Amino acid sequence: MYWLSEPILYLGYSVLAGIAVLSLVPSSQKPKLSLPSWLGPAAAGVVMIGSFVPVLQIIMFFKDDIGLYASFEAVMFSFSEGERYTWILILSLLMAVTSRRVIKNPQSRLRGVLLLLLLATAAAMSAFNHAASLMGWKGQAGYFIHFTAMAIWTGTLLIAGFYNKGREGWSSYLRWFHPLAVTAVLLVISSGLFLMSAVTPQPVQSWILPYGQALLLKHILILPVLVFGLVNGRWVRQRLERSSSFAPASWAKAEGVLLFLIYVVTGFLNQQGAPHAYPEVLTSSFAAKPFLWFHPEFTEGPIMLEWSFTGTLLLLLAAGMLAGMLWSFIKHKKAVTALLLSLGAAAAAYAGIMFSVA
Repeated sequence: MYWLSEPILYLGYSVLAGIAVLSLVPSSQKPKLSLPSWLGPAAAGVVMIGSFVPVLQIIMFFKDDIGLYASFEAVMFSFSEGERYTWILILSLLMAVTSRRVIKNPQSRLRGVLLLLLLATAAAMSAFNHAASLMGWKGQAGYFIHFTAMAIWTGTLLIAGFYNKGREGWSSYLRWFHPLAVTAVLLVISSGLFLMSAVTPQPVQSWILPYGQALLLKHILILPVLVFGLVNGRWVRQRLERSSSFAPASWAKAEGVLLFLIYVVTGFLNQQGAPHAYPEVLTSSFAAKPFLWFHPEFTEGPIMLEWSFTGTLLLLLAAGMLAGMLWSFIKHKKAVTALLLSLGAAAAAYAGIMFSVA
């Protein structure tokens, strides 16, 4: 259950990134915000705790052999993971203090310092991933881009969506945030494909494993996020110009819920063995339970995509639900309707792909 700390870590870091980005934007170019002074320190505390969990795993691994204290001392002062965590701990404490000052005084000169502390923290975290162990500095750089782009995009959206005081300033906010979000999404996708080329060179074969199942679900969830991105960009801005009663924050919140689900899936993904750690020919003993639910007769790989009637029908259903998300906005339905349709689309797309594997 160590993996549960990762989505909370991503959330905490993203909240800090959102505070940093929005603090650099003039008040006329963003919604009026009401941020509690404890939010930044709490998010920094979450980063501090969440980033310690991978170190704790190593400590507990050696505990039975050399004892808890000796294991803690060895990992913290002799292992590179312990040394990097020491830097993350120091940076988190500095972010706690700095973010509180920035929230209390949005014009504080510490705004730029907070952003630099965030980038330094991401650089320290970039060693704790599969790609870094396989690709060295290239993997660390790819993860740094992937992680920071994700946090800047999602954190800004979450802060604006959950801590705004109304629709005032939302149109001005969207004029710069939408291009920023598009750029961040392109960076996330391109860096993700780069990392995947090393960690998962055969993506279809990886679907047998828990790692591949999580990666597939993560990619599927990105589709409804992109639909929300379309709605929360130009479409919301156009409706704000036409309707004085429209509340855009609910749509940002709905997208935020979906983004947190991606955090959860990513957290589980990062705690699973990558495909390179398994034999070339995968057997049922390595298979993930969800894969065996769809293919109980599976004994060993390889597998391939073979379009089936059931699979195609489910994929068409998923496409229809994605279109339904747009329809719900056009017909002035509540954002929760689009959120439910997005979850249904993800479930149908996943099942459709699983039924199309043989």
